[in-house]
Amino acid sequence: MALRIRSLRRRLFIVMLAIFVVAWGITLTCLGVRFSKERTGLWDSNLNDIGREILVSMPADVSRLDGNSNLRLPAHTAPPPEHRGKLGRLIFQVWIKDRHHLVVHSLDPFRVPLRPDFLDGFVTRTIDGEEWRIFAITDARGEVQVQVGKPTADLAAELRQGVRIGLITTALLLLVLAVAIQRVLYWSLRPITRIRQAITARDTLDLTPLPDHDLPNEVRPLVESFNRMLARLDRAMHHERQFLAEAAHELRTPLAALLTHAQVALRSRSLEEAQAPLRQLVKGVERSARLSQQLLDSARLEADRPSSERVPLELADLVAMLTREFETIAAAKHQSITLDTCPSPIEGNVDELGILIGNLLDNALRYTPPGGRVAVRCRRVAAAVQLQVQDNGPGVTEEDRPRIFDRFYRVAGSNERGSGIGLSLVARIAQSHAAAIEIHEGLDGGGFGVTVVFPAHVSANIGTTLAEA
Repeated sequence: MALRIRSLRRRLFIVMLAIFVVAWGITLTCLGVRFSKERTGLWDSNLNDIGREILVSMPADVSRLDGNSNLRLPAHTAPPPEHRGKLGRLIFQVWIKDRHHLVVHSLDPFRVPLRPDFLDGFVTRTIDGEEWRIFAITDARGEVQVQVGKPTADLAAELRQGVRIGLITTALLLLVLAVAIQRVLYWSLRPITRIRQAITARDTLDLTPLPDHDLPNEVRPLVESFNRMLARLDRAMHHERQFLAEAAHELRTPLAALLTHAQVALRSRSLEEAQAPLRQLVKGVERSARLSQQLLDSARLEADRPSSERVPLELADLVAMLTREFETIAAAKHQSITLDTCPSPIEGNVDELGILIGNLLDNALRYTPPGGRVAVRCRRVAAAVQLQVQDNGPGVTEEDRPRIFDRFYRVAGSNERGSGIGLSLVARIAQSHAAAIEIHEGLDGGGFGVTVVFPAHVSANIGTTLAEA
């Protein structure tokens, strides 16, 4: 199993260093080959230059010299045999070409011709078991030939020395480069380390933005996105804390009223005297049940929002089913509900749409006086589907209309006590379904009316029925 490197800094360091090492190896190999070729050519060029210099340095009567014509150094200045000087083991010979007579030679007592065929040019040959690179050049009259030679082992030694120096130099440079890469990575990722330390040091519920100054361009978008998410979480938690506080207050008030009505009923001396507090107790229970249901719907809506599924459905069937459920409530208050529907295909979540329709009907029936009317219409208009609920109740003033969809907002002066949650749920569900809400007059030139406009589903075949949902 391959070793997984979890540290980004270590991973970048290893990858970058490996790339440089591979590139360094390839470059060094190419340079070594090129250096070897250039060095070989330089050797030949040096032998050529030396041979020519020796030839032009010879006197015109060199052919009269003999093999003992070399001058001798003083005894105290003669170099030891192992000392080769800057030229190394370089050997040169000056031959009288027609007689094959050696007249001038280097210090090494090498009396046999370096090139026995006495041809001009370069040649590589083995002499006494050692390989030599030899250059020969003849004067213009063809009388004198200079032969210059050097063992190829010296060339190999020079190449090894050059490669060794190159390896040491590049290894030191690579070490410096590795340290530089490590420091650059540390310096570049230091802002991320500061962010990690800031996150570790903060409290659990501290949602303040992370510091985003001096961040690299590659990291800044990530931190900015994280800060935007923290801002959304902070707003959501603020709303939830406010919601819980207000919900606790809303539940505490009706529970206290229920307790009061129950205590009054218990202190009643007769059944007739207990009727009034019992009726108030029933109304309080109904209101508490409705408030609890709306709070649960709100919580479920928030929990299911990220994963709520949208499916094709027939809105008219859902409206008709829920309207029939509210007919019993309407009959108890001597109210009437009229229903007018036509095929209205949309795409949405059945549970959320059920909450929306139920809250619109509940709101209309509660604020419509006994004997009043509620009209429900569901129809398709062009590329939209309209759900309309109207009543002939007291209506809503122009000043209150912009706020009736706010959570826990209640219209002042209303005889009916509501929770202020129902219409806020309607607004949230409509927004999640890309639907628009229109507020207008109700029935008989008064009352209150709400129209929710949904985008119509383009397909004529509705794949999900209410029964399946």
